[in-house]
Amino acid sequence: ALVLTTGHGQTASVATPERAVTLNCAPTASGTHPAAADACAELRGVKGDLDALTPRNDVFCTRQYDPVVVTVAGVWQGKRVSYEHTFANECVKNSYGMTVFAF
Repeated sequence: ALVLTTGHGQTASVATPERAVTLNCAPTASGTHPAAADACAELRGVKGDLDALTPRNDVFCTRQYDPVVVTVAGVWQGKRVSYEHTFANECVKNSYGMTVFAF
């Protein structure tokens, strides 16, 4: 079970969370994530390593700097997860992987 948040700012400590979703992948995909089944499949594909999600080649984003921070906290396959990453803007955030950060 994971809780994913997103907000504008340099770090989670200064960003106000604007959106939060839950994602449960066992025994079946569920939660408030808009594409839970796809997000779970994507996470399984990278063995739960959020740093392994890379930007897609078919997405082109502007160079506008409007930082968006994503946090993920919870448990993935029995291991505690605590992840934070700041993306240059919303488009860049959404380009990483296919669905995990698209909420």
